[in-house]
Amino acid sequence: MILKFILQILRQILNLQTENTSTLMQIINSLKPIPVDEVWLHTEDVMKLFKKSEKTLYNWRQKGLLRYKIIGRTVYYLRSDIYQILSKE
Repeated sequence: MILKFILQILRQILNLQTENTSTLMQIINSLKPIPVDEVWLHTEDVMKLFKKSEKTLYNWRQKGLLRYKIIGRTVYYLRSDIYQILSKE
């Protein structure tokens, strides 16, 4: 999350054609950080952070409890969904 925000800032800085500080401040102020709950976590991260097995995550997916994305062969889960499930346990 923080890394993505920093990368946005760096891209904007590199695109500047001027050394104008006010323009830089306008760009920085216009950037919005991604809310913590909207962070997508890698399967391995979810397993370590929340002490859940890969099978448990698979079962939650099959039951429709978790939103997920598959990019290549990697599955990502929305952090807010994990917290929501754990709060009901």
